[in-house]
Amino acid sequence: MKLVPDFAKADRILSLDCDFAGTDPQGSNIAFFNRRKPEGKGYKAKPDASSMNRLYSVESAFTLTGGMADHRLRVSPGMVAAVAAQIAREFGVAAEGIPPITDEQQLNWIKALAEDLKASGAKTAVLAGSRQPAAVKHLALAINLALKNIGTGVSAFQTGSTGFGDIAALTADLQSATVETVIFLTPSNPVYDAPADLKFGEALAKAKTSIHLGLRTDATAHACSWHIPAAHYLESWGDARSARGAYTVVQPMILPLYPDCVAELELLLALLSEDGKLVTGEGEEGKPAPALEAVKATFAKDKAAWKNLLKNGFDASDTYASATPELSSSAAADIANAKSASASKDKLDVIFATDASVYDGRWIDNGWLQEAPDPVSKLTWDNAALIAPKTAKELGIYDEIIKLETTFASVGPDGEGQNRKSPMIEVKVNGKTLEIPVLVSFGQAENTIIIPLGYGQGYNDEDELGRDGNANHVGLVGVNRGFDAYPLRTQDTAYFATGATVSLTKKRYPVALTQEHHAMYGRALAREISTAPVDHKGDFKAQLAKVKKQGNDSHAPTNISLYKQEDINGQPLLSDKLHQWGMTIDLSSCMGCNACLVACQSENNIPIVGKEQVAKGREMHWIRMDRYFAVHKDNTFDADNPAMVPQPVACMQCESAPCETVCPVNATVHTEDGLNAMAYNRCIGTRYCANNCPYKARRFNFFDYNKRNPLIKNNLNKGPAGVRQDKEPNHLQKNPNVTVRMRGVMEKCTYCVQRIQDAVIRQKRGQKQEVLASGNLSPEVPVTTETLRIPVDSVKTACQDACPAQAIAFGNLLDKGASEMGRAKVLERSYDLLYYIGTAPRTTYLARVKNPNPAMPDAKFIGQSTIHMV
Repeated sequence: MKLVPDFAKADRILSLDCDFAGTDPQGSNIAFFNRRKPEGKGYKAKPDASSMNRLYSVESAFTLTGGMADHRLRVSPGMVAAVAAQIAREFGVAAEGIPPITDEQQLNWIKALAEDLKASGAKTAVLAGSRQPAAVKHLALAINLALKNIGTGVSAFQTGSTGFGDIAALTADLQSATVETVIFLTPSNPVYDAPADLKFGEALAKAKTSIHLGLRTDATAHACSWHIPAAHYLESWGDARSARGAYTVVQPMILPLYPDCVAELELLLALLSEDGKLVTGEGEEGKPAPALEAVKATFAKDKAAWKNLLKNGFDASDTYASATPELSSSAAADIANAKSASASKDKLDVIFATDASVYDGRWIDNGWLQEAPDPVSKLTWDNAALIAPKTAKELGIYDEIIKLETTFASVGPDGEGQNRKSPMIEVKVNGKTLEIPVLVSFGQAENTIIIPLGYGQGYNDEDELGRDGNANHVGLVGVNRGFDAYPLRTQDTAYFATGATVSLTKKRYPVALTQEHHAMYGRALAREISTAPVDHKGDFKAQLAKVKKQGNDSHAPTNISLYKQEDINGQPLLSDKLHQWGMTIDLSSCMGCNACLVACQSENNIPIVGKEQVAKGREMHWIRMDRYFAVHKDNTFDADNPAMVPQPVACMQCESAPCETVCPVNATVHTEDGLNAMAYNRCIGTRYCANNCPYKARRFNFFDYNKRNPLIKNNLNKGPAGVRQDKEPNHLQKNPNVTVRMRGVMEKCTYCVQRIQDAVIRQKRGQKQEVLASGNLSPEVPVTTETLRIPVDSVKTACQDACPAQAIAFGNLLDKGASEMGRAKVLERSYDLLYYIGTAPRTTYLARVKNPNPAMPDAKFIGQSTIHMV
C-alpha cells in the first residue's frame, strides 16, 4: 500500500523530514507550487491569502522543502520521532515508549500546529520522510487517520508490490549458496553502497555467476563475472507507473548509438525466451524491436488505445486501485522501540544524506550535475560534512562562531575563491573513521553532522590528498571526487547514526563554492512578504502595495534616462510591433532546485569547466542560482533558524543595458524585439560588458572549454596541444541550433533566441501554406499583425520548460493580459531587481509570500526577510 499526497486538496501540510520538493518526491507536486501563488495558477485571480496552502516542516538540516516552509522547526534527527509522537498525542494517538517533549517553545509550536491541522480536517496531509524509521511513518499515518484526510488530502493505493526481499536477505542467500546466479540491473551498485556490516562484496564473490547491466563499470561491475553495457533510457523501450499508478510508456528518442548496448527490457526478454537469444535495437530482418513488441503487447487488442498512449505518453485510466489504510499490527511495538534521544557535542548525530547532485552515487560521472552547486551549501565537485556554527565552535573547529552576516562582507576564516581551503575533521562512528572537509551550514540542528553520500568512488595519482585506488570504477568526471561515507553505515544505521565523535586534523582541503556570502546586506534582492499583519508594515494588502518600495527602492530618486526613447518621428526605438519578449520569475514558488540551470546548460551548449576553474569564479552557467539566508533581528523563538530564499539570476535583457554602451566593437546589441543579443564572431573579449553588468550575468571563455577537456590536469593551459573532447561521441550532445563558443568570447542568456526564431519561422511558414491551400495569389491574402504574431504562450524557454515549480513565465509583452507573463507583470508583487540603477530589465520578479499561522510562537518572524529593508 502506498500513500500519496494530493496537494491540490491539502490546505495544511506537515512534513516530518520529508523533502518532497527535492530529493524525496512523493508524487506530483505541481499543485503544491501553484497553491504557493496568492493569485493561483496562471495569475488569473486577485491575490487571496486564503487560497494559499500552509507548510510546516520538522527537519534537522535545510532541505528545499524546509526552505519553502511557512514554519520550520529544527531538531536533531533523533528528536523527529519525539516531535511526531507529541503531535500524535494532540490527536489522542497513543505513543508509548517515546518520552514527551519538555521544551516550552517546542510544545507551543506543536500545539498551535495541531490546532491548525484540526481546523482544516480532511484538507490536510502529513508526510513522513522515506529515510525516517517505521515509528515515524506509523505516527504520520495515525495522524492522517485521525484527521480523516484519506481520500482528500492524502490518497491511498494498493500497488501490488509485495513479497520483495531486501539486500540483507540476498546477502544471506549468497553466503549460504542458496543463490548461485545473480543479475544486477541498472543502476544498482551494492558493492559500493550496501551497509558496510553486510560485507556484500565478500558474499557476491561466492556466486557462481554474476552479471551486471549498467551504464558504467562501477564497483559492482568489476566484482561481477560479466558486465553488460546498458543502453540509455532515451534509447530504450519500456513502461512504468507513476506514483498514483498511471501507466506510462518509455519511448526512445534515438536508436542506440552503440549496437552492443542492451536495454533492461531486452535483457529480461532474452532471459525469458526459450533460446536465450539477445536482440538489441531494431528487430532482425526488418522486424520491430522485441522490446517495442513487448510493450505494445499490453495493448494488442486495442490499437486506438496504443495510439493514444504514444501520443499522450500515459494512460490515466489504468491506475492503482484505491485502498483503505490501517495501522500495522507492529505499529505499537515499533513506536515503543523508537530511538528519540538528544545529541551532545560528545555524542553527535550523523545524517547520511542523499546528495542533490549525484544522488546516491549513480550520477558521479555526470559533469553537468557535478558542477551544479548544491542548492544549500553551494559546493561543487565534492561533498563535505555540514555542521552548525555553534557546534563548530564547541568542537574547536573554529575559534569563533562563524556569523551569517559580517561587517562589510569580510572574508571568512577559510579564505575565498581559489584560496578557500576548509579544515578537515575526523568523524568516528560505528567503529569506523572518515576524514572529510567541513563546512558551516546555517539553519542546521546543533550537534548534528550531515554527510552527503555518493562520492569517493575512485582515486588516481592526481588526487589532491594523495589517495589512490579504484580509479577504474569511475570515469574522468567522477575520479578524485569527494569522500566515501558508505563505510560508516550499517544495517541499523543506514540513514542516521548516533554517538559520533569529531576531532580536528591538521589537513585542509580546497573546496569550490559558487557563493561564499549568504546575506543580502541590506539590499532587498529576493523580496519577501507575509500574509499576516506585520508591525509598522500593515496587513497583506498593505505589504503587497509596498513590494516595489523595499530596500534602496524605498528612497532612491526616480531615474531619468539620458537617452531618448523615441526617434525623430516620435516612434519607439524598439520598432518590432509583433514581438517584445519578457520574463517573470515567481519567488513564491521557486525553491532553488537548479533544474533551470542544468536545462539551460543542455540547451545552450554551455561547457563544464572543472573544479579548479569554478573555484576561480569562472563557471560558465548562464543562470546563477543565488541563495540567501535572512535572520529576523528580534527573533526570540530560534535565532539560529534563518529563512532561506533562493533567486535565479540570468541576463535581464535590459532596455537601458549598461553592457551595450561600453562594448568597443558593438558585439552586444539590442534587437528590435527587445533582446540584448551577442554577436559572438564580433566579440574580442575585452570583458568591458561583464565589468559594466550590475547583475554579473555574463560569462567569459577564458579557455576553450568546449574543445579542450578541462578535467585533464593542466590540459587547458596547453592550448592546441591539449587533449580534445569535441570528437565522437561528445559532439553529439550539442544542440545543433546553438553555436558552440570558443576561447575569448563573452556569452550569456538570450531567452533561448533559437527557440524564438524557430517559432517566428514556423508562423511565417504556416501562413505560406495557408496561401497555397486557398489557391489564391499571395497579394490577395492579407498579412496582418494577428497572422504574423506567434500565438500566446506558444514559445517556452529551456529554463521555463524544465522548472518543476512552474515559477517561470515567458512571453510576448504585446500580448499583455492574454499571456501568463503579461498578467504577472502587472501584479503588485512584481518588482525589478536593482530597479534604482535604471537598467529597465525585461526580466522581473514576483516577491515570495509566506503564509504563517498567527497562533504559532514564531509567526511574527515569518515572511520578513526583506520587509524591514528601507
